[in-house]
Amino acid sequence: MSKKHQKNSELLRCLSKEDKILFLSELLQAIDRSISEGNFDAISLCIENWEDTAELLSIPGLKDRVWAQFTKLKDTGCIS
Repeated sequence: MSKKHQKNSELLRCLSKEDKILFLSELLQAIDRSISEGNFDAISLCIENWEDTAELLSIPGLKDRVWAQFTKLKDTGCIS
């Protein structure tokens, strides 16, 4: 298996069903934008951003810790 294919498989493995749907939606938008603009920049950026997201999601417990902190900030009124 090529290194690029492995990376894409890892991306999809780390995403929840909802995140996969969002990823595919954003990817389709990026494809439309790339066709309009005549280059692949939007597609590359979309994939890079989701690779970063998948990398963060692969860290055990990170998502739960972030949501806990977010909830605390929201409960104290620091964010709305």
